[in-house]
Amino acid sequence: MAATGLLRRAAASSLPRLPSGISLIQPPLPAPLTESQSLVIPGIGAAAGPAMELMAVPKKKVSKYKKVLRNGPKALKSVPVIIRCRCCGRVKLPHFYCCSGERGNPSESSS
Repeated sequence: MAATGLLRRAAASSLPRLPSGISLIQPPLPAPLTESQSLVIPGIGAAAGPAMELMAVPKKKVSKYKKVLRNGPKALKSVPVIIRCRCCGRVKLPHFYCCSGERGNPSESSS
């Protein structure tokens, strides 16, 4: 009998004391929702639209070396060299067709 009293005192001392007027009674749980009272969360579901679409996310960080390799062709190019056509004297880019001597010499006109 002495052991049970000792256990009761130890159990009672381990519980926190509540101020007067506060009880440990839990409030009743709400009733489950029916089909007409469905839970609607804005932004989730089929009606969310394009605002909540998932976006592509990289799996790993891209190293500087790989980034430079990928963006190399996007770098600024040097200004192309502008030359004059030997035959007609018009301005053109190198390796571009101009007139191939057709307009160069008006005195050498062939029918």
